[in-house]
Amino acid sequence: MYTVLHPATAQHTTMTSYRELADRTGGHLSHGPLLEKNIGDTFSVARRGDGGHGRAFLKAASLPSQGQDMQMGLLRPGTKQIRLSGWVADLFPRPFRRSLPLDLVIQFILAILPITVIFIGLVFLGQGGTRMGIIGWLLTVAIAVVFFQTSLQIAMFASIAGVLSSFGISLMVFLTILQVTMMDITGAITRITEYIRSIAAERYEQIMILNVGFGSFLVSVGATPVTMLPPIMLALGFSPVAAIALPCLGYDPLTSFSLLAVPITLPASVFNLDAKLLGCTIAVFLPVMSTGIALGMLWVADGFQGVRKGFLTALAAGLTLGFSSIIFVNVLPASAIGLVGVFSGLVTIAVLFLVRAFRLRGRRPAEPAPPPGATQEMPLWKAALPWILLIAFAVIISVPVVQGWLYTLLGSLQKIPVIANKSVDLKLLNQAYFWVLVSTIISAPLLVRTAGEAKTICTLWLKRAWSPTLAALVFFAIAYVMDWSGQSVINNTLGFASGADSYNMNAVIGLTLALVFGIGFPLVSPTLGLFGAFISGSEASSNVMFYGILKKATDVLHLDFIQVYSAHAVAGGVASGIAVAKIVNAAAVIDRLGLEGEVIRKVAPVVIVLTLVAGAMLMVMLAV
Repeated sequence: MYTVLHPATAQHTTMTSYRELADRTGGHLSHGPLLEKNIGDTFSVARRGDGGHGRAFLKAASLPSQGQDMQMGLLRPGTKQIRLSGWVADLFPRPFRRSLPLDLVIQFILAILPITVIFIGLVFLGQGGTRMGIIGWLLTVAIAVVFFQTSLQIAMFASIAGVLSSFGISLMVFLTILQVTMMDITGAITRITEYIRSIAAERYEQIMILNVGFGSFLVSVGATPVTMLPPIMLALGFSPVAAIALPCLGYDPLTSFSLLAVPITLPASVFNLDAKLLGCTIAVFLPVMSTGIALGMLWVADGFQGVRKGFLTALAAGLTLGFSSIIFVNVLPASAIGLVGVFSGLVTIAVLFLVRAFRLRGRRPAEPAPPPGATQEMPLWKAALPWILLIAFAVIISVPVVQGWLYTLLGSLQKIPVIANKSVDLKLLNQAYFWVLVSTIISAPLLVRTAGEAKTICTLWLKRAWSPTLAALVFFAIAYVMDWSGQSVINNTLGFASGADSYNMNAVIGLTLALVFGIGFPLVSPTLGLFGAFISGSEASSNVMFYGILKKATDVLHLDFIQVYSAHAVAGGVASGIAVAKIVNAAAVIDRLGLEGEVIRKVAPVVIVLTLVAGAMLMVMLAV
């Protein structure tokens, strides 16, 4: 049975069948996705011949099999609507143009307001990332409580869950800055820089070898190039903005295959997805994405002149990285998907050295001028010992048997309850940050020469580390408040009460995009990945947060979910270039906090273009 209420006359009309409903509305219902199918939901119905201006509201008392043909309104009977007009509406054929409920538009504006404020503060007002993160968190909590039916208690517990879940990034930042500060003060960074100058004199070679090849390898084994590489890039003569931006872009040329493919394996385990299929689909995007990131790095560092000079080398790096990923993800078993990025990074490094050897072809490379204060007294192995140990530990703990054994050492002690059925499993001994600390402690006696030097290292470490660590904490807290908004504890389980899922901030954002773009939704769906990773600083978190929204939208629009989800994941990886937590981290380690907005302005065009390219590739994939 269906009840139609016309807002102008306030008259109800009851019908007993879908056919009668179709007849009463002139045989034509609004085109568009039905994103919710709950009894009692209200839907917009357009009648043929009224030009789309006269609208009634359908309230479902039972659900027809054709329910997917109706458009969801998320509003009460009689609520005003606004109609899309101008260039937005003209993007789509008339049958697919949307009429949006006014309260959904207001909810959308409120949901994106914290992110808008953060972006404006960073890019246009020159504020620091940590300060804007705290402001953004306070604003997110206030909006969730006042407008999205979220209790203050849930918002606070969501923040706690976000802080605990951030440890994989925030503590990695905190402890990696200790390691890099030790290497900086003791001269190890200078020695490594001298060696890099000797094997790659050209700037574009240094960018490709360090940030595309070595950077991809580092992040694949769980290390953090945004902390390790900025001091080297600065010592090589790059500007502070480039020294920060390049490692951030280089954090994810492999997108989802970073961090031993956790952005793939985590949602696959949580939502019972085929990790192999997801990985293979993501890899299809990488020849284009990795090449785009490589060319983007050249543009960020040296403009179009840098792109012209290093074009062939960037092409070789990007294509090698992308196609190596396709090969390895198809050849390796699903259990070894975490090694795809490791092997692809190593192959790319080898190819870049082959390209350099071919370019020189018997010519003796020019000897670069040594930097001020250069010294070769420290052996290279000693200078690189902390990183050598870290990489070795990261590879060892990636072995499943070792992972299981390490986890059992602490067991349930590392599982922290938060609220109701929600808890955070820290997996302390399985995390890379723990082994950063171990490798630093082992290396310290060989690198640190005096007690005074040790004191200097600790003082500078704490000065550098507190701000990026706090930034990582608060941005994760923002992401979790948005993700938990609209939820409440029912029977000791955190979830949505009946109808409350329409008050989830992430759901509102996804639903609005789906309703606005309709059949064009795949083109813009990767922006959700960009949005999620910008906020949390983590592609893996973004993939988990937006899974439900994308699954629901693709089911309704009859799209291939794995393809849409893969494009979302790829865009989340690309977003590392503008992820505030990563930028603050890279800026802090070279004492350049305050440049976050300038870095975002420089890198944003590259990230946005690549996100749009991912959307265009997705449209082609879905059409084939």
